[in-house]
Amino acid sequence: MNRNKTLSKNSVIVITGPTASGKTSLSIDLAVEIESEIISADSRQVYKLMDICTAKPSQEEMNGVKHHLVDFLDPGEEYSAGKFSVDATRLINNSFNSENIPIVCGGSAFYIKALFEGLFEEKNIRKPEVREELNRNLDQLGLEYLQNQLQKIDPITYSKIELDNPHRVIRALEYYYSTGELISDAYDKRNNKLSDFQPIYFAIDYKREELYRRINLRCEQMWNNGLVNEYKSLISLGYDKNLNSLNTVGYKESKDFINKIYDETQALEEFKKNTRRFAKRQLTWFRKNDKINWLDGKSENKLEQIIDIIKS
Repeated sequence: MNRNKTLSKNSVIVITGPTASGKTSLSIDLAVEIESEIISADSRQVYKLMDICTAKPSQEEMNGVKHHLVDFLDPGEEYSAGKFSVDATRLINNSFNSENIPIVCGGSAFYIKALFEGLFEEKNIRKPEVREELNRNLDQLGLEYLQNQLQKIDPITYSKIELDNPHRVIRALEYYYSTGELISDAYDKRNNKLSDFQPIYFAIDYKREELYRRINLRCEQMWNNGLVNEYKSLISLGYDKNLNSLNTVGYKESKDFINKIYDETQALEEFKKNTRRFAKRQLTWFRKNDKINWLDGKSENKLEQIIDIIKS
């Protein structure tokens, strides 16, 4: 596709939406159609050895399309929205230089927001005793205890972040206990540094019952394809079960199954339930973005719709 006849020089196509909605396959079809490459905006697909749990596309599924920011970090390494923004900006600029239209694909809304809207300037936090106390609470009292704390202290942040991610919950509490300021207020007062990119957003829309059916089916496939063994393998290689990378829906239920907290049927049902909850939170976030072009999931011509929109 000739950029000069269709899009501005700073246009970036973004395909996002909830888990199991078909983002990956649609983005690959689009990349083939317009001869482009894909920049993954998935906070877990960055890690090596985590293939099943992250629904990482296989080489065959990639269909020859170059994927960036996939499978390049050790599970013990930290990655953040800020690092993603730097990495993705570099890759997008490289695409511009080669006159390709870059495609960003993924469901990590905070990563996408950081890329196009910037991150707020945090106050310096230098109170390690606060983080240590919160980590002790996590180990001794559990994630739900910290979630309840956050709900009382900062209900706005509680309603927006990935509550299943202990790192996010602890970060919000740490910010409050260290600075006396709510992290949600800090976001509101942030000095956004909007990028020069012009994102064109797309997301695949399903009625809730159909989306949940797709989620349940995917969870069953992941479980049957060796999800538990993948988690066991990571632990056997010496990775700490408390790593942020491993605090992921799918691995957590695998751990509970291994520890006999749930039998296999119960663990799988918990996996499905928690994935549905995650998708619901994703949808809540994405519905707030009035720039998203929603594509009917049942439509046979989603690719054609995207082409028509970017041409217009």
